[in-house]
Amino acid sequence: MVASATIFVSSAGTSAFLPVISEMRQPRDFNKALYTCMLFVNAAYLSMSLVVYRWCGQWVASPSLGSAGPVIKKVAYGIGLIGLVVSACLYLHVAAKYLFVRILRNSKHLQQNTIIHWTTWLGCTFGLGLLSFILAEAIPIFNYLLALTGSICFAPLAIALPAWLWLYDHTEARKGTIGMKVAYWGHASLILLAAFLCVGGTYGVVESIIQAYADGQIVALVYATKADCEI
Repeated sequence: MVASATIFVSSAGTSAFLPVISEMRQPRDFNKALYTCMLFVNAAYLSMSLVVYRWCGQWVASPSLGSAGPVIKKVAYGIGLIGLVVSACLYLHVAAKYLFVRILRNSKHLQQNTIIHWTTWLGCTFGLGLLSFILAEAIPIFNYLLALTGSICFAPLAIALPAWLWLYDHTEARKGTIGMKVAYWGHASLILLAAFLCVGGTYGVVESIIQAYADGQIVALVYATKADCEI
């Protein structure tokens, strides 16, 4: 389940689609940007993962940059740190905006420059950032952190939400042609799959984290990381 949940993190940006579309001047142009972006993203993911797995195999580290030598690893992390910070800020912004709009929905403070507006926005941003920091510190093994994120967040948002939106827009497909019925029940099955991954994946990842603490893997990893930093 850890491996299955981790897969969704690499390409599960569905949660950011709606906020981006809502802020575009021409929302109809979103598909062009999406196809172009995903073309480069998938090409980068496939090329990097295949090359790393070709030379490291089952002994690949997590993150994979740890598979390189000490010098190359530090240089790679230094270059990749910028992208990691930007990605973290983007995801934090999307999550904070969802929460912010939900709290101030149907309120004049949603659009006006008021104290309540800025207090709520900063509270959402720093609150979610603090929560993310606590989770990252509590789960220092990177693949477990990704798997937990994939099972709790990305499985329902990247699988269940698009399927539910499709069903909402195509309710007539349930009584349409055979092809439409297949599409309808196929999307309905995605919701069940997302529920299974969310519940089963979360349970499996939590059990793996508990076992990692019991086996001393996390403590050993912390000491190894400190030793690398001292070097």
